[in-house]
Amino acid sequence: MEPMAALTFYDWLFIISAILFNLLIAGIFIAQKHGREGWVNTLGRLWLLLSFPLLAVFINYALLGKADWLLALFWVIFFYMLVEFVLDYVLKFDFRARWLTHAPYILLEYVALFSIIAIAINQPHPWLGGGCLFLDTDG
Repeated sequence: MEPMAALTFYDWLFIISAILFNLLIAGIFIAQKHGREGWVNTLGRLWLLLSFPLLAVFINYALLGKADWLLALFWVIFFYMLVEFVLDYVLKFDFRARWLTHAPYILLEYVALFSIIAIAINQPHPWLGGGCLFLDTDG
């Protein structure tokens, strides 16, 4: 069996960003539960800043000619982040208050999270569980 390709800078950038993506969302949920609005805002802004390293990875993968389906997964993530930004920071719309507006958001969030997992699994060394479990299939 041939050894797997080494992880590049951009692979590592994605893996670290994916882990932070999940941890920051968890932190936001915890801060909301405890009524820590300042923490929610800070963690939310940090989460949105992850769009920059993810964009760098996307551009690198596009230049390398990665599969279109893989690049489409990035667009799902970016769309989710854009929706979050527009609803929470531009319109300041409390879409979470009504099930009718919250349900589509939750669906989009889950699709984005599954997109991150699908991209992570496609790394030279598969990462599962939001990048927390490393599987070395190298004999």
